[in-house]
Amino acid sequence: MTKKLSYPGLKCVLEYLEANRRIHITARSPALRRIEKSIPIHLEFLKIKEGNICVNDIQMRVYPYNEIILKKGEKRYDWDYPVNLEHKQAVEKLNEYYLGGRMNIYADDLWFLNRQIDSFLKFNVKTNELTVFDFILNDILEYINPNSFPLKELTIECYDDLNHPHIRSANSLRILLMRDREKHENAAKIVSIQNKNVELSYKNLEFMDVMVFIQYWMENGKEVGTTFSCSGYGYVPVDGILNQLRNEFNEIMSELDGVSDKNLTGTPGFSIPLNSSSKILVFGRRKSENVSNEEIVLKVVSSQADDGAMELKNQ
Repeated sequence: MTKKLSYPGLKCVLEYLEANRRIHITARSPALRRIEKSIPIHLEFLKIKEGNICVNDIQMRVYPYNEIILKKGEKRYDWDYPVNLEHKQAVEKLNEYYLGGRMNIYADDLWFLNRQIDSFLKFNVKTNELTVFDFILNDILEYINPNSFPLKELTIECYDDLNHPHIRSANSLRILLMRDREKHENAAKIVSIQNKNVELSYKNLEFMDVMVFIQYWMENGKEVGTTFSCSGYGYVPVDGILNQLRNEFNEIMSELDGVSDKNLTGTPGFSIPLNSSSKILVFGRRKSENVSNEEIVLKVVSSQADDGAMELKNQ
């Protein structure tokens, strides 16, 4: 005769069961439903958007015409919700079913893109990587476990408070600059970012987007070990921008010869003296061997570093 699992044993099994499978199984048992949300749940990926939740590789979306669509890869499942249920009510039920009352969510990567944040019931997520879109970070802190900070990676929009302690403490910071108006309105605080590892993603990367950082650092200094990368969506004229920068600093630059990185772009990189003890390396790089998107990298190193033996890969 098979013995029943004790509560501690059942709790352990449920906690480490893949999240979507766990929710599917417990939905069939009234007894399990009563305890399921009190047990920690572990996710690789969680995306929260208005009327749309993605848990690991399964996405659920509520549509206004009484339809819910579930997607997993190329597979798609559709079903109707009751015609007497308004769209807003259906969204609230989806949020409550997956998130409401869960105070121990562990998500390696959390995306928060929901404008209707007031519609959420209480939940709490501990995460390593956080993406915040259409919000400022302060708007969602009540949902983030304080033990998440400092974050391994943080992605925000350019209008957020770049001096916020949780933004300043992020090991890697990505800033989205998708609207030209916001880029210009926030130019002063963007150029003075204090984080050491920053990725700036522009709608269209231009020469002056890179030039302003070099000018600011030459006037105000920058800490050795700082690395900024600048990229754009779609085609980025990296070689053209690098050639413009080479012309701008032709009289003071030094060539980067013999560098070791097979992902470097065609136009050679160079270095510019920053002060008596440091310099800026400027070079183009493909984001990976398999991706054609390119970026321009600015890296502050000691002036004693040998340009001819510089290792640039993954820095």
